[in-house]
Amino acid sequence: MKKNHSILFIALMIASLGVITTWFAFTTQPDNFSNAPLTTIEIPRDSINLKTIRYDEQPLAIFTLKNTGTHPLLIKDVLTTCGCTNPQWEKRPVLPGQTREIIVTFKPNSLGRFTKTIQVLCNTTLKLHDLKLEGFVTE
Repeated sequence: MKKNHSILFIALMIASLGVITTWFAFTTQPDNFSNAPLTTIEIPRDSINLKTIRYDEQPLAIFTLKNTGTHPLLIKDVLTTCGCTNPQWEKRPVLPGQTREIIVTFKPNSLGRFTKTIQVLCNTTLKLHDLKLEGFVTE
């Protein structure tokens, strides 16, 4: 019985060491985003009106960002105000002069008028850029 407790104790210690090592490896990696040189962007259309859509529809809205600066644009994250908006974008850096699309799928969760804000976090002087999605949902 004592031998089983010893084996269990050793197994738990090894598992704990593995968890701690993995956590340390992930939390100590350098953050390339915070050290990235700043660039500038242009968003030709930062607001999209989906007009009237049905509750069972899931329309797409495509926002385009253009890197107008001299350094690569890094989109670290795209934040939404609710689970009804799902953004997708290519995670590679956007070279100067190039564009990147952020495709937002909207899944209605209620009827009536809606306004959703999507925030793009990137290496520009103004870290967060607001995009707006609006419209009206019918049955």
